[in-house]
Amino acid sequence: MKRWVETSLFAVGAVVGAAAFVPVALAQDLPDLVIEAKDSELKFVSCNTGDPLVEGRIVIRNAGNGDANLRNADNLLRSFVAVYNPENIDLIEKDTRRTKIEPREQRQIEISMGKGSVKTGRNFNGFTGGSLGSLPTDAKALETDKELAKKVQQFLRDRAFSVSVDGDWGAGSKRALAAFQKAQNLPGNGAWNAETATKVSALIPNLKSSGNIKNDKGETQITVFAVVDPYNLIDETDESNNLLKYTGWLKCD
Repeated sequence: MKRWVETSLFAVGAVVGAAAFVPVALAQDLPDLVIEAKDSELKFVSCNTGDPLVEGRIVIRNAGNGDANLRNADNLLRSFVAVYNPENIDLIEKDTRRTKIEPREQRQIEISMGKGSVKTGRNFNGFTGGSLGSLPTDAKALETDKELAKKVQQFLRDRAFSVSVDGDWGAGSKRALAAFQKAQNLPGNGAWNAETATKVSALIPNLKSSGNIKNDKGETQITVFAVVDPYNLIDETDESNNLLKYTGWLKCD
């Protein structure tokens, strides 16, 4: 049975002091991609292989004064919107057809995610917990400690930065960390340092592996995120309105 989901708008991260790095005239010409929560709607469908996990629509709007342009982006990264499940990297649907959204323009993107993928027997609630405490500050810590790298990758993904949660701290992970550092007005350009470790320590949950969450009907709780500019290719005036979280329940045993 299809179940409509609850939605809640989450901030990707406050951009503290970022305007100091952008001239006023330039900042006024930047785009601002917004997910219109009241007009967007996703429903959970089924864990059957032949059915999508979720389907519906995501409505985005350019609330800024500049064009949102992906024409020069690599084909693999050209996407204004992505819908994904954080614990399963293959369960993702991207909008790859559009390359430009003009100021005040609104677009509706139809979503059908997970059709043809085996969805039973998966862990849909990868990590949970409380405060993690201090993190190591050594520049190579994430390259040498796969479990630590995995926790930081999950932290970044939960905040809509596109990265694989595999424990391998490579170029993609560094790009995601650089985007987080920029949003938080931190130095680093993707390099792990004391300032970043301190900020992440204050925000990161204690990411212990957990099993699926079940309700009294035996259904599994599943969470998906919808995010605009998933690869952080567009400079925007506001990064705090880029993520929607959807949670629903399905039979997935």
